Amino acid sequence: MPLQLHRVSSDAEFNDLVQCVCESYAAPVNRLWRLFRHDPSPAGYIELRDRLIREFRADAHASWLKIVDTDIGDKVVGAALWNTYTENPYPVFKEHPVEAEWWPEGEPRVFANHLLDQFICDRYKRMARPHMCVEEADRLNLETFIEATDLGKLTYEACGFVYAGTNYLESAKRNASPEWRDLEWDM
Repeated sequence: MPLQLHRVSSDAEFNDLVQCVCESYAAPVNRLWRLFRHDPSPAGYIELRDRLIREFRADAHASWLKIVDTDIGDKVVGAALWNTYTENPYPVFKEHPVEAEWWPEGEPRVFANHLLDQFICDRYKRMARPHMCVEEADRLNLETFIEATDLGKLTYEACGFVYAGTNYLESAKRNASPEWRDLEWDM
C-alpha cells in the first residue's frame, strides 16, 4: 500500500477529501464531528464540502493535506487541515466567534453555538503562541499544537507529541427544553 502525501490545491479535490473525513468520523462515532456536520444527508454533505472550500479559500494560513493510496486508484485515505501562524492568531478574545449557520435556526442552532463557543474560545488559551507544521516549526524554532480525537492522540504521541490537555464541552442548561435534552443525547 504505497501512500503519498499531497497538498490540496483545487476545489475538486474536496469531494474525496470530505468523503474520507466523514467516513473516518463515522466509525467509531466522533460526536464532536456532528457539531460541524449537522445534516448527514447528501445535501448536508454538499453544504459541508462547500463550507470547507469557502473557509479554506478565505484563510491564507490554511493548508489541507491528504494521503492517497496509489494501489487503489489514489483513493484519499487520510486528510488534515494545518494552519500556519508566526504570531498569535487570536490576539483579541471574541465572545461568539462563529455562528453555526449549518444548523437549523432556533434551539438547535443555539445549542450548536453554545458548544462551538466553548470549543473555539478554548483556543484563545491554548494558541497564544505561534504554531505550524512540524518541519517548518522546527526550522523556525516554533512549537506545534494539534487538536486530535482520542484515536488521533495515540498516533501523535507515537510521533513524539506530548498530551497537553482535554477540552470538555458542557451542554448542560438550566430548565432545558425537551429539544435541548434530545440534542444533548444525540451529541
